[in-house]
Amino acid sequence: MDVRMIRLFRPPRQPMPLYAHTVGYNKQNPMKRPDGFSTHQLLFSKSGRGQVHLDGRPTFELGPSQYVFLPAELPHEYFPLDNEPWVVGYVSFSGTRMDLLMSHFGVEPCQAAACTDMEAVWSMLDELWELADANEEGAEWEGARLIYGLLLDLVKMKQVSPSIQEPLPLTEEANPACDVIRLTEQYLNEHYNKNISLTNVAQSFGYTHQYLNRLFRQTYGLSMLQYVQKMRLGRAIELMRTESSIPVKEIALHIGMETNYFIRMFRKSTGKTPDQYRKEMLKSQ
Repeated sequence: MDVRMIRLFRPPRQPMPLYAHTVGYNKQNPMKRPDGFSTHQLLFSKSGRGQVHLDGRPTFELGPSQYVFLPAELPHEYFPLDNEPWVVGYVSFSGTRMDLLMSHFGVEPCQAAACTDMEAVWSMLDELWELADANEEGAEWEGARLIYGLLLDLVKMKQVSPSIQEPLPLTEEANPACDVIRLTEQYLNEHYNKNISLTNVAQSFGYTHQYLNRLFRQTYGLSMLQYVQKMRLGRAIELMRTESSIPVKEIALHIGMETNYFIRMFRKSTGKTPDQYRKEMLKSQ
């Protein structure tokens, strides 16, 4: 499985009702925090099983497609059970209105709850991770918006049966889902070099971000974010081939990315920096 090692959001400059702190996912090792964690946490168990010990509360197991909300500074310990890897995603957050917000969303602390659409949650964790990894100005506001949407989705999962959430088959010509995928693909191809809010794109077609992402994965095997990054990377390589002297900074600007983040993404995808890739490409011509 892919691993998203912990990423830290930059703290807000002014108090915010809700803001993201950390995000990631991995094969969970034993974790013991006698003083708890500094901010609130949501832990999502994708596969495998773990046991959770909380100070002054009953011990419980957290299995596949379950999650738990751990309040800030609550002493806790959790560890995998059996020999199967315990795959856990996490996001931590805080803010000036946390008690009111968690009450509003009906998120019960310290108990396992069902997550009927873990794929949608994982997609949201990916988007939060990419946002934190880029560390661009204003990321704290976008992170807050995504976490608010995540909490809203958890409420929806309690109210909507899994069968209703399933996307319509994409093989039927008359299926409107096919049309919206084509329209989304067209939009992303035309606007890949802009600061795209994928949530706003989905809402403009009358879908939630998570639902449209699932349709995208069914069709292309990629999330919308991965699709956009693939287009950006392809365009960057094309620019290197056609304009060999163009600076890396201008390439990043042309495809709508911050320079340092573009270099990290390029290296992760190709195993080389843009300059290394370009030198090898010129030698082979």
